[in-house]
Amino acid sequence: MAEPIRALVRSLLPFALRSRLARAFGSRNPRDLAGRIGAGGLHAYVARGVTARRWRHVSIGAGAQVERGTHFHCNDEGPGKRIVIGERCFVGQHCFFSAGESIVVRRDAVIGASCNFLAAGHLYDDPTCTVARAAVTSYGPMILGVNTWTGVGTTVLGGVEIGFGSIVAAGSLLRMSLPPLCLAAGHPARIIRIYDWPSKAWVTLPTDEPARETALHRHMQNLPSEAAYLEALRH
Repeated sequence: MAEPIRALVRSLLPFALRSRLARAFGSRNPRDLAGRIGAGGLHAYVARGVTARRWRHVSIGAGAQVERGTHFHCNDEGPGKRIVIGERCFVGQHCFFSAGESIVVRRDAVIGASCNFLAAGHLYDDPTCTVARAAVTSYGPMILGVNTWTGVGTTVLGGVEIGFGSIVAAGSLLRMSLPPLCLAAGHPARIIRIYDWPSKAWVTLPTDEPARETALHRHMQNLPSEAAYLEALRH
């Protein structure tokens, strides 16, 4: 559509109607039209007001719950799922997922309200091109492991992986991958506690850097396999 015609349409039609028409004409797949109903698995609850760009690339597992105001933004038009919410996961109100290659949230994960998961961004090589029109680049796959907990107001940025059983404290900015069974906090987030699997107790890491690295190394050696962790996981 030529720019003069676009300008005329914008001047004649209210924004709400233009938005609805854009979504209708932009739907290339019946799953986009089915929206949140078609994306949800058995007994999944997807609240009214949950939106997505390209619903066909979103999958919500059986028994999962997604609260109102959450938006799934799929930047990649290729085949397959880009955002996968696993079985029995909980996603709080007003969360934002921006996927390039993929964002995978594995089973039983809990995500607090107002969290951001940014796995894609705009290229800024050419400052004479507006950011809105610049190409989108993927930061790589983002993975939230089994039974992870992302606290209220947290931002996770980049192609990071949060290991099973780990916690990111409320209000944190996470830009690095986390091993399983640890607690990270801060802006940027860093690991402050680890769950010692042999003793079944949370342990605060020392502040001294060499001692901290030694404790983390020992933690990694004592971790159970994911299969063993799943066997021990109670519902």
